[in-house]
Amino acid sequence: MDIKVFAAQLFIIALNLIAFVYIFVSDSVREYVVKIIFFIGTLFISFLLYKSFNKEVQRKEELQKLSDKLEDANEQLKKLDRAKSEFISIASHQLRTPLTAIKGYVSLIIEGTYGKIDKKIKEALSKVYVSNERLIQLVENLLNISRIESGKIEYKYDNWQIEKIIKELTDNFIFAAKKKKLYLHLDLPKHPLPMIRIDGNKVKEVISNVIDNAIKYTNEGGATIKAEETKDKIRVTVSDTGIGIPKDETSYVFTKFSRGHDTSRLQASGTGLGMYVGKSLIEAQNGKIWCESKGDGRGSKFIIELPINPHTHEDTAKTFK
Repeated sequence: MDIKVFAAQLFIIALNLIAFVYIFVSDSVREYVVKIIFFIGTLFISFLLYKSFNKEVQRKEELQKLSDKLEDANEQLKKLDRAKSEFISIASHQLRTPLTAIKGYVSLIIEGTYGKIDKKIKEALSKVYVSNERLIQLVENLLNISRIESGKIEYKYDNWQIEKIIKELTDNFIFAAKKKKLYLHLDLPKHPLPMIRIDGNKVKEVISNVIDNAIKYTNEGGATIKAEETKDKIRVTVSDTGIGIPKDETSYVFTKFSRGHDTSRLQASGTGLGMYVGKSLIEAQNGKIWCESKGDGRGSKFIIELPINPHTHEDTAKTFK
């Protein structure tokens, strides 16, 4: 029982005892009658108070039971979530090996390692290769989500030059852009940017996904990748002339399985996992990622900011000597 409720009940009992004893200390019949009426009134008020306290105790007990049930349910949900993450992790690991093997063999066949192949077969295998790449990316995203949610993801920090990362990615995506008759421009400053201490491979993965989306969701025009220094940060901006993002959807871009309402008309494949993973990977390295868009059909802009480590400034000049 709550100590406050117990104290209140003791007070009520004491008050009634005093009122009862007080009846017998009367000098006249009139005073005796008044004190009896006062005692009856005290009893009535005490009864109401006691009833109120009992209700309060019952309410607290019910709330405690509900709280215990919620705690048990929450614990069960945590167990289920852990089981789900473990299942995704195991399944993804099991899928990655055969998918990587398929990628390798298909690539060798396309390149003619096993002899010349018919043009139609080559085109079909190219589609298989692209689909397989998407599956590998999906598996990688699922693995990353599993690691992020279980807190098991590891970061390997080193000093990186951001220009090197985006130059490599531009070279990787130039063919995909040309295939859709889009431009892919690279905008770098004249002088080298300060080096930053990051997990370069994970940052590369995030920027790669942003560029891929820029090309995927653009039918006319193209995309520009820009790197610059802003105060104590390195900023990478990927802007495109694509379908854009409605203002009421920009806050959902980085949530799990989020895809814009216009993506279906472009027949662009996607799971809505890449941006969620990307946000987690960037924020884990004390960075920021966000998107800006003026609305439907007006393109979009994705901005990634990463902090500059003061100790890496002196390494920049050495790298570019």
